[in-house]
Amino acid sequence: MTDWRPDLKNSDAPRYIAIADSIASDLSSGRLSPGDRLPAQRQLAKILGLDFTTVARGYTEARRRGLLSSQVGSGTFVTDPSDIGSKDRSEAGSTRICAPDFSMNLPPEPGDRQLVAKMQAGYRALSDELMPLLRYQTLDTAEQDQLAAARWLESTGLSTEPSQILFASGAQSALGHILAATTEPGDQLACEDITYPGIRSLAAQCGLELIGLETDEAGVLPDSLHSAMGEGRLKALYLNPTIQNPTTKTVPYHRRKELVECAERGGIAILEDDAYGQLCRKAPLPFAALAPESTWYIGSLSKTLGAGLRLAYVLAPGTGARWKFARAVRTSQVMPSPIMTALATRWIEDGTAFLLLDHIRSESAARQQLAAQHLHKQDYLADPEGFHLWLGLPGGWTRSALVSQLRNLPIGITEADAFTARGTPAERVRIGLGGPVDRTQLGHALEVLSQTLEASPVGSSVYF
Repeated sequence: MTDWRPDLKNSDAPRYIAIADSIASDLSSGRLSPGDRLPAQRQLAKILGLDFTTVARGYTEARRRGLLSSQVGSGTFVTDPSDIGSKDRSEAGSTRICAPDFSMNLPPEPGDRQLVAKMQAGYRALSDELMPLLRYQTLDTAEQDQLAAARWLESTGLSTEPSQILFASGAQSALGHILAATTEPGDQLACEDITYPGIRSLAAQCGLELIGLETDEAGVLPDSLHSAMGEGRLKALYLNPTIQNPTTKTVPYHRRKELVECAERGGIAILEDDAYGQLCRKAPLPFAALAPESTWYIGSLSKTLGAGLRLAYVLAPGTGARWKFARAVRTSQVMPSPIMTALATRWIEDGTAFLLLDHIRSESAARQQLAAQHLHKQDYLADPEGFHLWLGLPGGWTRSALVSQLRNLPIGITEADAFTARGTPAERVRIGLGGPVDRTQLGHALEVLSQTLEASPVGSSVYF
């Protein structure tokens, strides 16, 4: 079917909602049947006298309800939502369906059946040792887990004794433990002027004054860091140095050396949040390799294996720092999850983790190419091996207006306000390209985003 036309005259709902409602109504009445092909979005927009973005958003809303599916090169087809529901439950083996949080930066999920089967096999194998994993554990991490962690960190250029590696329930948790162990209310913490929102929240929670430092294309300016140390209250410099969230910049080797020298002269610690480091095949040496006696290193698995795998590997600058960190872990969370730790160790030992990392790298590269096709007219920053980009908005658009109009798209769109530690937020948004969406869905979302940016925000808002 290519001549379907929704009846929107009697609906008081926004036009895009009315389109989705009409699909549902016509499916219920029999006017539409599962398998029917709907008109192309541009064709339907012309028929209805609406703009493309409104129709695209209507199809997206219908797809969210399980009423439509898309096939590359074939078109958009009506589906039976009850069939989709039972298919999802069959594949998941459970009725537990967890909605993804697209405000977070999610890595692409694997679709390769062999890889998913290997991941599931490792997970099921934990049942053989389930009872010990349900017990309280001491702070003495098992040697098997430390060896696996050391093997995982080797690919970043870090060579360390396995016994020196500490464990935490994710990077955010690790950063909280570090700040609890090394700072007091009223201290200052420096960061990039555009930075990871989590460090802003932690600084506020700990009563720290967050100082956003001036940056250039290579990262924090050493002179800006030197100036911030003048009052004597600065305790540490937080950095997300490789494929930075959100700007996607990577601090080059020469700037890392300059910042290390400046930090060591001022006697401050470096907090290296290396969440995206392993995505970059040719990343510079970590700060922890350049200055192990003054750097806290956090290597998280959430961006390289899966956001729900809440585990981070931490290197502390010396024995005393390790003891302080261990006490902070014990106080705030008792212990990292033994089940999470065991799963990560098993995946590293049997090679699953490295296969999954390779998948995320290659899939991220493919998605960046897809973004380049749709957004070639736009001003944005991206790393070819990352799965987010930093998009500047064309004249007339504001970040709040864009986020409001595209809130139903299955991609993460986050305003610059969340990342700004210094100055006025720019008219920019972070676009996440990962999560539980395939390339067809992502391509559709990017097309809607592109068309929206090319339209007038005033004209577009008429139909929302």
